[in-house]
Amino acid sequence: MRAAVIAVWIAFGVAAHAAPTDELDQAKAAYRGGQYSRALPLFNALLYPPPPKLANPKDLADAYLALGVCRFETGDTPGAKREFDQALSFDTNARIDPLIVSDQTAIDAFNQTRIDREQRTAAEQERKRKADLRKLRESIIGFESHPLYLNFVPFGVGQFQNKQPGKGIAFAASEVVTLTVSVSIWAYLVNTYGIRSTRVLAADATQVRRLQQIEIGSGFAFLGLWVLGAVDAYLHYKPQTRAEIDESLLPPELRDLDKPGPKKKAPVSSIHIVPMLTPDGAGIGLSWEN
Repeated sequence: MRAAVIAVWIAFGVAAHAAPTDELDQAKAAYRGGQYSRALPLFNALLYPPPPKLANPKDLADAYLALGVCRFETGDTPGAKREFDQALSFDTNARIDPLIVSDQTAIDAFNQTRIDREQRTAAEQERKRKADLRKLRESIIGFESHPLYLNFVPFGVGQFQNKQPGKGIAFAASEVVTLTVSVSIWAYLVNTYGIRSTRVLAADATQVRRLQQIEIGSGFAFLGLWVLGAVDAYLHYKPQTRAEIDESLLPPELRDLDKPGPKKKAPVSSIHIVPMLTPDGAGIGLSWEN
Protein backbone atom coordinates (compact mmCIF):
# COMPACT_ATOMS: atom_id res chain seq x y z
CA MET A 1 0.00 0.00 0.00
CA ARG A 2 2.80 2.42 0.97
CA ALA A 3 4.60 1.67 -2.32
CA ALA A 4 1.43 2.49 -4.24
CA VAL A 5 1.09 5.84 -2.41
CA ILE A 6 4.71 6.70 -3.18
CA ALA A 7 4.18 5.81 -6.83
CA VAL A 8 1.12 8.07 -6.98
CA TRP A 9 3.04 10.99 -5.47
CA ILE A 10 5.93 10.50 -7.93
CA ALA A 11 3.50 10.41 -10.84
CA PHE A 12 1.80 13.57 -9.53
CA GLY A 13 5.17 15.31 -9.23
CA VAL A 14 6.16 14.36 -12.77
CA ALA A 15 2.80 15.55 -14.11
CA ALA A 16 3.09 18.84 -12.21
CA HIS A 17 6.60 19.34 -13.57
CA ALA A 18 5.53 18.51 -17.09
CA ALA A 19 2.50 20.82 -17.07
CA PRO A 20 4.42 24.07 -17.87
CA THR A 21 6.16 22.33 -20.74
CA ASP A 22 2.83 21.19 -22.16
CA GLU A 23 1.44 24.71 -21.82
CA LEU A 24 4.53 26.09 -23.52
CA ASP A 25 4.10 23.65 -26.41
CA GLN A 26 0.47 24.70 -26.80
CA ALA A 27 1.39 28.37 -26.75
CA LYS A 28 4.18 27.85 -29.29
CA ALA A 29 1.85 25.93 -31.60
CA ALA A 30 -0.68 28.78 -31.59
CA TYR A 31 2.10 31.32 -32.05
CA ARG A 32 3.63 29.51 -35.02
CA GLY A 33 0.21 29.28 -36.57
CA GLY A 34 -0.24 33.03 -36.36
CA GLN A 35 -3.03 32.68 -33.78
CA TYR A 36 -1.74 35.56 -31.66
CA SER A 37 -4.96 36.21 -29.75
CA ARG A 38 -5.01 32.56 -28.66
CA ALA A 39 -1.29 32.35 -27.91
CA LEU A 40 -1.20 35.58 -25.84
CA PRO A 41 -3.08 34.32 -22.73
CA LEU A 42 -1.17 31.01 -22.87
CA PHE A 43 2.24 32.74 -22.78
CA ASN A 44 0.96 35.28 -20.26
CA ALA A 45 -0.14 32.49 -17.88
CA LEU A 46 3.36 30.99 -18.06
CA LEU A 47 5.11 34.26 -17.24
CA TYR A 48 2.74 36.22 -15.00
CA PRO A 49 2.30 36.77 -12.15
CA PRO A 50 5.96 36.41 -11.20
CA PRO A 51 7.79 34.21 -10.70
CA PRO A 52 7.44 32.60 -14.15
CA LYS A 53 6.52 28.91 -14.35
CA LEU A 54 9.46 28.32 -16.68
CA ALA A 55 12.95 27.81 -15.34
CA ASN A 56 15.12 27.39 -18.42
CA PRO A 57 16.56 30.78 -19.55
CA LYS A 58 16.17 29.81 -23.22
CA ASP A 59 12.50 28.94 -22.69
CA LEU A 60 11.99 32.19 -20.82
CA ALA A 61 13.60 34.22 -23.60
CA ASP A 62 11.50 32.48 -26.26
CA ALA A 63 8.31 32.91 -24.24
CA TYR A 64 8.84 36.62 -23.56
CA LEU A 65 9.77 37.17 -27.21
CA ALA A 66 6.66 35.36 -28.47
CA LEU A 67 4.46 37.18 -25.94
CA GLY A 68 5.90 40.46 -27.19
CA VAL A 69 4.98 39.59 -30.77
CA CYS A 70 1.48 38.60 -29.62
CA ARG A 71 1.04 41.91 -27.81
CA PHE A 72 2.32 43.85 -30.82
CA GLU A 73 0.01 42.05 -33.22
CA THR A 74 -2.98 42.68 -30.93
CA GLY A 75 -2.26 46.42 -30.70
CA ASP A 76 -0.33 46.68 -27.41
CA THR A 77 2.95 48.22 -28.65
CA PRO A 78 4.21 49.47 -25.23
CA GLY A 79 3.50 46.04 -23.72
CA ALA A 80 5.29 44.39 -26.64
CA LYS A 81 8.43 46.45 -26.07
CA ARG A 82 8.34 45.55 -22.39
CA GLU A 83 8.24 41.83 -23.24
CA PHE A 84 10.97 42.23 -25.86
CA ASP A 85 13.17 43.87 -23.25
CA GLN A 86 12.53 41.00 -20.85
CA ALA A 87 13.45 38.49 -23.56
CA LEU A 88 16.75 40.28 -24.20
CA SER A 89 17.52 40.23 -20.49
CA PHE A 90 17.59 36.42 -20.67
CA ASP A 91 19.20 36.11 -24.11
CA THR A 92 20.94 39.09 -25.68
CA ASN A 93 21.15 37.18 -28.96
CA ALA A 94 17.39 36.56 -29.18
CA ARG A 95 15.92 37.01 -32.67
CA ILE A 96 12.44 36.93 -34.20
CA ASP A 97 12.33 34.17 -36.78
CA PRO A 98 11.07 35.75 -40.04
CA LEU A 99 9.84 32.33 -41.16
CA ILE A 100 7.37 32.38 -38.25
CA VAL A 101 6.62 36.12 -38.03
CA SER A 102 6.24 37.76 -41.43
CA ASP A 103 5.15 41.17 -40.07
CA GLN A 104 8.19 43.37 -40.63
CA THR A 105 6.83 46.10 -38.32
CA ALA A 106 6.93 43.65 -35.39
CA ILE A 107 10.53 42.74 -36.27
CA ASP A 108 11.41 46.45 -36.53
CA ALA A 109 9.84 47.12 -33.13
CA PHE A 110 11.93 44.31 -31.62
CA ASN A 111 15.12 45.56 -33.30
CA GLN A 112 14.47 49.10 -31.99
CA THR A 113 13.97 47.69 -28.49
CA ARG A 114 17.33 45.93 -28.85
CA ILE A 115 19.00 49.19 -29.89
CA ASP A 116 17.40 51.11 -27.01
CA ARG A 117 18.51 48.44 -24.54
CA GLU A 118 22.07 48.43 -25.88
CA GLN A 119 22.21 52.21 -25.58
CA ARG A 120 20.89 52.09 -21.99
CA THR A 121 23.37 49.36 -21.14
CA ALA A 122 26.25 51.29 -22.69
CA ALA A 123 25.24 54.48 -20.85
CA GLU A 124 24.97 52.61 -17.55
CA GLN A 125 28.35 50.97 -18.07
CA GLU A 126 29.86 54.35 -18.86
CA ARG A 127 28.35 55.86 -15.69
CA LYS A 128 29.71 52.95 -13.66
CA ARG A 129 33.12 53.27 -15.29
CA LYS A 130 33.28 56.98 -14.49
CA ALA A 131 32.11 56.37 -10.92
CA ASP A 132 34.87 53.80 -10.42
CA LEU A 133 37.42 56.16 -11.95
CA ARG A 134 36.26 58.99 -9.67
CA LYS A 135 36.78 56.77 -6.63
CA LEU A 136 40.24 55.86 -7.91
CA ARG A 137 41.03 59.51 -8.59
CA GLU A 138 39.96 60.56 -5.09
CA SER A 139 42.04 57.79 -3.56
CA ILE A 140 45.07 59.07 -5.49
CA ILE A 141 44.53 62.78 -4.85
CA GLY A 142 43.35 62.54 -1.25
CA PHE A 143 42.05 65.35 0.94
CA GLU A 144 43.59 68.39 2.57
CA SER A 145 42.73 69.16 6.22
CA HIS A 146 42.25 72.75 7.37
CA PRO A 147 42.93 73.74 11.01
CA LEU A 148 40.06 75.68 12.62
CA TYR A 149 42.32 78.12 14.49
CA LEU A 150 43.69 79.61 11.27
CA ASN A 151 40.32 81.30 10.75
CA PHE A 152 41.14 83.62 13.66
CA VAL A 153 44.62 84.60 12.49
CA PRO A 154 44.76 88.14 11.01
CA PHE A 155 46.10 89.28 7.63
CA GLY A 156 43.70 87.12 5.54
CA VAL A 157 45.15 83.78 6.61
CA GLY A 158 41.67 82.25 6.95
CA GLN A 159 40.66 83.48 3.48
CA PHE A 160 43.78 82.01 1.90
CA GLN A 161 43.03 78.70 3.63
CA ASN A 162 39.48 78.81 2.21
CA LYS A 163 40.87 79.29 -1.31
CA GLN A 164 39.67 82.91 -1.51
CA PRO A 165 42.89 84.72 -2.45
CA GLY A 166 41.12 87.92 -3.50
CA LYS A 167 39.58 88.38 -0.08
CA GLY A 168 42.82 87.30 1.57
CA ILE A 169 44.82 89.98 -0.24
CA ALA A 170 42.20 92.66 0.57
CA PHE A 171 42.14 91.82 4.30
CA ALA A 172 45.92 91.46 4.49
CA ALA A 173 46.61 94.77 2.77
CA SER A 174 44.07 96.79 4.77
CA GLU A 175 45.15 95.28 8.09
CA VAL A 176 48.83 95.89 7.34
CA VAL A 177 48.13 99.54 6.45
CA THR A 178 46.00 100.28 9.52
CA LEU A 179 48.35 98.45 11.90
CA THR A 180 51.42 100.11 10.37
CA VAL A 181 49.86 103.58 10.71
CA SER A 182 48.86 102.99 14.33
CA VAL A 183 52.20 101.48 15.41
CA SER A 184 54.26 104.06 13.50
CA ILE A 185 52.46 107.01 15.10
CA TRP A 186 52.72 105.42 18.54
CA ALA A 187 56.45 104.83 18.07
CA TYR A 188 56.95 108.41 16.88
CA LEU A 189 55.09 109.91 19.83
CA VAL A 190 56.88 107.70 22.37
CA ASN A 191 60.26 108.47 20.86
CA THR A 192 59.57 112.20 20.69
CA TYR A 193 57.52 112.91 23.82
CA GLY A 194 57.87 109.81 26.02
CA ILE A 195 55.28 107.26 27.00
CA ARG A 196 53.37 109.68 29.24
CA SER A 197 53.93 112.60 26.84
CA THR A 198 55.39 114.70 29.66
CA ARG A 199 57.63 116.62 27.27
CA VAL A 200 54.86 117.92 24.97
CA LEU A 201 55.24 121.65 24.30
CA ALA A 202 52.17 123.86 24.34
CA ALA A 203 52.73 124.67 20.67
CA ASP A 204 52.72 120.95 19.76
CA ALA A 205 49.67 119.99 21.80
CA THR A 206 47.16 120.25 18.93
CA GLN A 207 49.35 118.25 16.56
CA VAL A 208 50.05 115.54 19.18
CA ARG A 209 46.36 115.26 19.98
CA ARG A 210 45.55 114.84 16.26
CA LEU A 211 48.24 112.17 15.89
CA GLN A 212 46.91 110.31 18.93
CA GLN A 213 43.41 110.34 17.41
CA ILE A 214 44.77 108.89 14.14
CA GLU A 215 46.77 106.32 16.11
CA ILE A 216 43.75 105.15 18.09
CA GLY A 217 41.41 105.25 15.06
CA SER A 218 43.72 103.20 12.88
CA GLY A 219 44.23 100.75 15.76
CA PHE A 220 40.47 100.25 16.13
CA ALA A 221 40.21 99.91 12.33
CA PHE A 222 42.82 97.14 12.43
CA LEU A 223 40.93 95.34 15.20
CA GLY A 224 37.62 95.71 13.32
CA LEU A 225 39.11 94.31 10.11
CA TRP A 226 40.64 91.44 12.10
CA VAL A 227 37.26 90.52 13.61
CA LEU A 228 35.49 90.90 10.25
CA GLY A 229 38.08 88.70 8.55
CA ALA A 230 37.77 86.03 11.26
CA VAL A 231 33.97 85.96 10.97
CA ASP A 232 34.13 85.75 7.16
CA ALA A 233 36.74 82.97 7.27
CA TYR A 234 34.68 80.97 9.78
CA LEU A 235 31.50 81.27 7.72
CA HIS A 236 33.29 79.85 4.66
CA TYR A 237 35.36 77.32 6.58
CA LYS A 238 35.54 73.70 5.35
CA PRO A 239 37.38 71.19 7.54
CA GLN A 240 38.47 69.21 4.47
CA THR A 241 38.79 69.90 0.77
CA ARG A 242 40.04 67.73 -2.04
CA ALA A 243 43.69 68.38 -2.64
CA GLU A 244 44.48 70.03 -5.94
CA ILE A 245 46.79 68.34 -8.40
CA ASP A 246 48.14 69.03 -11.85
CA GLU A 247 45.82 67.20 -14.25
CA SER A 248 48.74 66.43 -16.55
CA LEU A 249 50.25 64.25 -13.81
CA LEU A 250 47.25 61.90 -13.81
CA PRO A 251 46.78 58.93 -16.18
CA PRO A 252 44.72 59.92 -19.26
CA GLU A 253 41.66 57.95 -18.14
CA LEU A 254 41.49 59.96 -14.88
CA ARG A 255 41.50 63.41 -16.48
CA ASP A 256 38.43 65.56 -17.17
CA LEU A 257 35.94 62.99 -15.81
CA ASP A 258 33.26 65.65 -15.33
CA LYS A 259 33.93 67.45 -18.58
CA PRO A 260 30.85 67.28 -20.86
CA GLY A 261 31.28 65.48 -24.12
CA PRO A 262 31.11 67.22 -27.49
CA LYS A 263 27.68 68.50 -28.36
CA LYS A 264 25.94 66.72 -31.16
CA LYS A 265 25.17 68.92 -34.13
CA ALA A 266 21.55 69.28 -34.99
CA PRO A 267 20.62 67.53 -38.21
CA VAL A 268 20.47 69.83 -41.21
CA SER A 269 17.35 69.63 -43.29
CA SER A 270 17.31 70.56 -46.94
CA ILE A 271 14.98 70.51 -49.91
CA HIS A 272 16.17 69.13 -53.25
CA ILE A 273 14.55 69.70 -56.64
CA VAL A 274 14.64 66.50 -58.68
CA PRO A 275 13.76 66.23 -62.41
CA MET A 276 11.11 63.60 -63.13
CA LEU A 277 10.13 61.82 -66.34
CA THR A 278 6.59 60.59 -66.90
CA PRO A 279 4.97 58.76 -69.85
CA ASP A 280 3.19 61.99 -70.79
CA GLY A 281 6.12 64.38 -70.43
CA ALA A 282 8.57 65.75 -67.88
CA GLY A 283 8.34 67.58 -64.58
CA ILE A 284 10.10 68.31 -61.34
CA GLY A 285 9.75 66.83 -57.90
CA LEU A 286 10.66 67.99 -54.45
CA SER A 287 12.55 65.77 -51.98
CA TRP A 288 13.10 66.51 -48.27
CA GLU A 289 16.36 65.38 -46.72
CA ASN A 290 16.82 65.41 -42.95
